[in-house]
Amino acid sequence: MPSKGRVSKFWIYGGLITLALLFPILITSGYWIHMLTIGMIYILLVASLDLLYGYTGLITLGHGAFFGIGAYACGILQVKLGISFWPSLLASIAITGVVAFLIGVPMLRIRGPYFALGTLAVAAIIQIIIANWESVTGGYTLYGIPKPSSWNLRAFTIDFGSKMVYYYLVLVFVAFTVFVVKRIANSRWGRAFIAIRENEELAQATGVNLWGYKLLSFVIASCLAAIGGSLYASYMGAIEPAISGFNMGFTFLAMTIIGGPTTLGGYVVGSFIVWVLPEFLGFAEIYRPLLYGLLLVLVMVFMPQGIIGRLKMLNPAIARCIP
Repeated sequence: MPSKGRVSKFWIYGGLITLALLFPILITSGYWIHMLTIGMIYILLVASLDLLYGYTGLITLGHGAFFGIGAYACGILQVKLGISFWPSLLASIAITGVVAFLIGVPMLRIRGPYFALGTLAVAAIIQIIIANWESVTGGYTLYGIPKPSSWNLRAFTIDFGSKMVYYYLVLVFVAFTVFVVKRIANSRWGRAFIAIRENEELAQATGVNLWGYKLLSFVIASCLAAIGGSLYASYMGAIEPAISGFNMGFTFLAMTIIGGPTTLGGYVVGSFIVWVLPEFLGFAEIYRPLLYGLLLVLVMVFMPQGIIGRLKMLNPAIARCIP
C-alpha cells in the first residue's frame, strides 16, 4: 500500500495542477493571466537554476545570461530569418547549450565565490555583446517577435495569440521542465550532483568526475533556461539586453533561495513572493531590488533552507506532504 506521504503528495500535486488549469477560466482578467504567465516562466527558470544551485551546489549569478541568449536566439531567428517559432525554439536550445559548454569548460574549473564572480562577469559580457551587436540583435530593442502560429485542427483552432492559450503553452513547458529536473535528480547523474554538493573531496575520492558532472549540470540548466527565454521573447514580442544581465540572474537566484531549493513548492513560493507579490502590493520598480535584498537576507539568516525548507523542518508530516 502507498504511504500517507505519497498519497498526500498525490493530492497536493493534483490540486496544484487543477488550480493551474482552472485559473484562466476562473479569473478572466487579462492582467492576472499575464501576471501568472510571466510567473510560470519564472517557475520554469527557478526549476532550471535549481539543478545547479539546489542539486549541484553551484552558486551562479549568470543564469540570466542563458535566459537572454535563448530569448535572443529565438527572437532573431524569427524576426531576421523568418523561421517559425518551433524550429527557432529548438535552435535556441542548441545555441544556448553550445555557448554554455564553451563558457563552462574553463569556468567550472574554479570554485566557490570565484565561480560566482565569474558568472557575474559572464552576464555582464553577454549583456554588452547583445547591446552593441546592433546588426544582429537590434541593439537596445529587438521587436516584432511573433507568437507561435495557430494550429488548425479538425474540430477547433489553437490560437497562441490568445493570452489564455499561451498561458497553457507555458504551463506545459513548466511541467516538462520540472519533470526533467526531478527525473535527473533521481538518476545516477542526480546522485553525482548531490554528492558534489555535499562534499566535493569525498565525491572525487569515490570516483565522481567533478568537472564533468558540473559541466553536465551547467549545460542542462542553461538549455532549460533557453526554453524560458524563448517563451518570454515570443510572449512579450520585444526584448532588451537587460534580460541577460546581473539583475535578472540575481532575481532567479533570490527566487530559488527564498522559496527553498529542490522542491516544487519552493519554485512556486519563491516565484510568487519575488514576482507576483510586489506587483500585487504595488511596489514601484525602484524599490523592488531593496525588497528582494531584504527578503534574501532575512531568509538566509532565519531560514537557510528557504521558506518551504523551513516548513518541512517543522513537522515530519509536513515534510512528507510538500512536493
